[in-house]
This record gives sequence, structure tokens and C-alpha cells, in this order.
Amino acid sequence: MPDQHPMRAGFAGAMLVLSTVALAGCDGFGGGPDHLERTTDPEILQRGERLYQEHCIACHGAQREGAENWRQRNPDGTLPPPPLDGSAHTWHHPYWQLKDMIRFGAEARGGAMPSFEDTLSEDDVEAIIAWLQSHWPDEIFEAWKRYDRNHPTQADWEEAMGEPWVTHPED
Repeated sequence: MPDQHPMRAGFAGAMLVLSTVALAGCDGFGGGPDHLERTTDPEILQRGERLYQEHCIACHGAQREGAENWRQRNPDGTLPPPPLDGSAHTWHHPYWQLKDMIRFGAEARGGAMPSFEDTLSEDDVEAIIAWLQSHWPDEIFEAWKRYDRNHPTQADWEEAMGEPWVTHPED
């Protein structure tokens, strides 16, 4: 039986289209995730710098240079802090992994970085990443964006690498 109210059917169809477009934008199908663009917001960058100085500088250095011997294991088997200035492997980690490393530490992957889960909020972590990336050379940031697009979720990364991403040592 045909709809007795064509305006209602047209409105419902329009709402379906608008909802689909809006939801597509939420998961990156629209304009892309915000983290794929460098943050220029001075408030976020100042927050990230302040938090880096408060929580990260002691290990990763004032210029984000990391430990001199960052590729060699310490006597206890842990890995020293790598540079965060774009010269090391940090850009080989998708956004979700960078956030995970800061929030939960690196002990599960052989590092000594402690967890900041009880210290830093998600916004704090994102501000630190934004500040670090604001210092990366353009070519490194562009390479990181390509890497992030290829590994947007933990499942994508695990499939590509053929191994699980472990957050906690007991996992």
C-alpha cells in the first residue's frame, strides 16, 4: 500500500541520509580524524608542553632527544627512552598506540616507561602527542599519517604485524 503521507516518507529518507553522513564523519570516512592534522591551537600546545616538562622530560630529555643508547637494552633488559623528536621509531606507532603507551606504559613491551593511567587524562595524553608532533619535521609527520591510516585500530595493527599488542604485562 503506498504511503499516505509522502512528506513524511521524504522527511524520513532525508533524515536517514543526514544520519549516515553524520555517522560517517565520526569514524573518519568524512573529513578524517582530527589527529591526522597538526594541532595549531596554542592552548593545547602549551598544555602539552607543560605536561611533557612535568612528566616526560626527565627520561626523554629537554629536546625530546631520548637516551643516547636508546637502541641498546639496559642491564635489566628494559629498553631506554627513545627520542620523541621524530628521529626514532615513535612515528612508526599509530595514534591509538601512542596514546596506549603513555596511558599504560611500556613494561608489557620490554620498556621501562611507567603507566600514567592514574595521572594523565585522555585530553592530557592527546595534548602531549600534539605538542610532540608539532616539532616533527613535515616529512616525518606525513609518513606517520600514512602509517596511522594503514593501522587505524588495534585489530588492523595486529593483523598486519602478526602478533598481539599487549597493554599490560599480565595480558
